Formats: sequence, C-alpha cells, structure tokens
Amino acid sequence: MFSTSYYEFMSNDMKINVCSIESKLSEQFFAEFKNIAIDAIEKYIDAIMAFEAKGVERDLYSCIDNEAEEFIRSHYCTLSDKVEAEDALQVFDALRHSFSCYAYNGLHQLYTRQENESWHPKVTLVDRLEPNDIDSLDSRITIYRGCDVGEFDNKLYGQAWTTSLVVAKDFAFKHYQSQPWFKKEKRTVVETIYSKEHLLFSDQTIELEVVVDVKKLIAVQKHT
Repeated sequence: MFSTSYYEFMSNDMKINVCSIESKLSEQFFAEFKNIAIDAIEKYIDAIMAFEAKGVERDLYSCIDNEAEEFIRSHYCTLSDKVEAEDALQVFDALRHSFSCYAYNGLHQLYTRQENESWHPKVTLVDRLEPNDIDSLDSRITIYRGCDVGEFDNKLYGQAWTTSLVVAKDFAFKHYQSQPWFKKEKRTVVETIYSKEHLLFSDQTIELEVVVDVKKLIAVQKHT
C-alpha cells in the first residue's frame, strides 16, 4: 500500500504499526477515500521530512505552527470541506492529529498525545522514550491497567499502564462509557509488579502513566 520510504518512516521513526493504518484504510466504509488517505499520508510525511532536513530546532513554546504542522492543518481543512461522510472524516482527523503531533515534537508528542477513545494509528514503543521521570520510581513498582477482560483472558496487554489504582479504575469503568462498544461487565483492572529497568516511559504527573515492554510482564492478575 505504501512505498518503502514512507512505510519505513512510519515504522522506524514514528513507531507506528503500519498495519493498523492499512487495515483501517481497507475497511469497506472507507473504500472511496482510500487513495485520498494514502496520498495525504505521503504528503504529510514529505512535509515532515522536508522540515526535519532543515535542521531547525522545534520551538515547543511558540503558538505558531511550524511549516510541517501548517501544511498538515491546511491540507486537512481542504479535505474536510470535501468529505461529507462523518465516519470517514473521523479517520482523516485521526491521521491529521497523529502526524501533526509528530511534526510538533516528534515521537514524544505522538505517543503521549494519542487519542484513545476512537481509532488512531497504533504506536508501539520499542526503546526508552525521553524525557521521562523513570528515575523517580522505586526499583520495583505495582502497576495497574484498566482494560477489557479479553486482554486478561488472552494475555494480550497494551503498553500503557499506571502506578495509580484510581486512574486504572477510571480507564476501566469511566472514560469510555460514551463509546458504543463499552460494556461495564466486560471491563476490569489488572495489576502486577514490574521492574523499572524495563520501563520504556514514565510520566508521574496527571495519569501517573508508565509504558511497559509487554514481553517483560509476568504474573498479571485481576485486582480484587
């Protein structure tokens, strides 16, 4: 679907599971927009690569978009004026959000500003993300995750966990109540003990998030 250079940029630089994009663009409801989305993504990547090639340091305190952000915003606005199908527009908006985040502050912004209530390109960390506050944590920590019971049954956990039981309960039972797929009886909180040396990211401020290497998870159990 994507040529090698675009595929590798998303996979290697943005840490996006490209299959998560390809499968969404291949869904039946999106058929008439598939080629438009591919073209948009390639244009977004071109804009980001051209901006990064200039070696200009990103200004994270400016209220003005950098040139890559501006291009993505403008391109999306043009698309949104033409696309009337709401479900398709949600996909385009998710792509706009993800690529704009990366244009603003690279992988850190892309990962930490993911939209979780609806579809978005799946980002999987494989290396430690900087900056972080991992050093502020104890060597072994109790971590929690609010999730669907299917994760526990199948042992297919996501990377985002938290050191707060309260936050995990909110993700399990509150944050997604408005979603059509939400069923409270199918939600749960799981927990385990994890070594901080295997953490890929930590932000112990608002959601007290930690990002784990799922291959290092052991003895995960339901919280009781």
